[in-house]
Amino acid sequence: MRKIRLALLVFGTSICAAAQNSSQSQPDTTPAPAFGQNAPVLNPENPPVSGLDEPGLDLHPASRSFIAPALQVSESADTNGGNRLGNTGLDSVTHVLGALDLQQFWPKSDLFLEYLGGGAFYANPYDAKQLQAAGLEAVTRWRTGLVTLRDAFSYLPDGSFQIGYGGDPGLGLISGGLGTAGTGGGLPGWQQSNGAFGSIGNIPRLANTAILDAVQALSPVSAITVAGGFSNAHFYDPTNALINSDQITLQAGYSHLLSRHDQIGVIYGFQLFQFPQETGGQIYNHIVNVRWSHTITGRLSLIVGAGPQYTDLQQGGYLSNWSLSARVQLRYKFSHGSIVASYEKFTSPGSGFFAGADTQAARLGFTRPLGRTWDVYGDLGYSHNKKLQPATFGAVNANSYDEGSAGAVFRKHLGRSYDFFAAYRFSEVAFNVPVFLSGTGGRIAQRHIGTIGMEWHPRPTRID
Repeated sequence: MRKIRLALLVFGTSICAAAQNSSQSQPDTTPAPAFGQNAPVLNPENPPVSGLDEPGLDLHPASRSFIAPALQVSESADTNGGNRLGNTGLDSVTHVLGALDLQQFWPKSDLFLEYLGGGAFYANPYDAKQLQAAGLEAVTRWRTGLVTLRDAFSYLPDGSFQIGYGGDPGLGLISGGLGTAGTGGGLPGWQQSNGAFGSIGNIPRLANTAILDAVQALSPVSAITVAGGFSNAHFYDPTNALINSDQITLQAGYSHLLSRHDQIGVIYGFQLFQFPQETGGQIYNHIVNVRWSHTITGRLSLIVGAGPQYTDLQQGGYLSNWSLSARVQLRYKFSHGSIVASYEKFTSPGSGFFAGADTQAARLGFTRPLGRTWDVYGDLGYSHNKKLQPATFGAVNANSYDEGSAGAVFRKHLGRSYDFFAAYRFSEVAFNVPVFLSGTGGRIAQRHIGTIGMEWHPRPTRID
């Protein structure tokens, strides 16, 4: 038995030695993994600077699919409920909003849907306006890239105030919510709503923006991006004073990681703005932006970009000019709270007032929890809009206008399913000369709004 055991021990030792020698002498033929999602340039915490996605400071990857409803009811005291020029007087406005959100995850694809619907009810004089909005984001990934389809639709009587006065009752896919909503990636101003910079009168307005963009990694540190989109703004104005617009945008870019935190990129873009022929015809834009970003995961994101813009104006003939296109955005997260500050200079459709405008827009948003059950959101916004077309083209005889807004929302969480909120909102649109719109005349339209409301959001229903 001792001899048998000794023989087995020697045999086993020799087999192990032979296997070890064989593994050292034979090359490893296992295929190297594709860089794909392991490529730093595809990291969702620091996506390509030439693309439409932005670094997230609160990136918590979700893995559960669910459907979530929500309901919001609020009462507002409005100093200019009709949103008229030179008009003041205290009005009561009731908002009722319902939301339904869906998020669905598959191994290589994600789908997010949101719908908001409801109404705004004015007391003096009595009037009712419907509010409709929907959002879509669908993502498909492969080993070395991804493609994303985005769409945002809204039918609102008050473009500058977006959805209600207390924020989005849903997940925020449509509006981004009040506070730290960013301006979105891509060319400066591309993802801004066509009617985002001021409104006069409670005029129903339909706006839609659809974008398809793709990212393809060329190496672990470089990627190309392409995107195309269509957006429009249609104003249901009985006086036909406001100008409808369509916008087509195409862009392509290249991004390269310089280090773990720094990235550079270049973007070329083409834009076509179309207006009714009697109000201004078409505007053609060719844009080049050079960008740099600095990102510290979970703490800071800074994007700086600028470049030349060549514009052709069709006015029976063609008038061309050069200008600057620029975008700067800072996101910073404190131990408690976060801020977003942005500045953009770009060509906008004109918000219905002008057939194209040279727009400069600045935004500052802030959010912070106050204790365990209170949150506060705040934002400031300002834009200067200068007419591109001659004085004979446009809804008003002004050459420029300024738009400013400020707001704050205090939100109290009442258990898991209810929120109470109190909000204040200020808005002003000021033209450089007196104008006549929506049956009223003047130079300035100003509003102060105080709101209290309740929100119900039951526990989401899982569908996976």
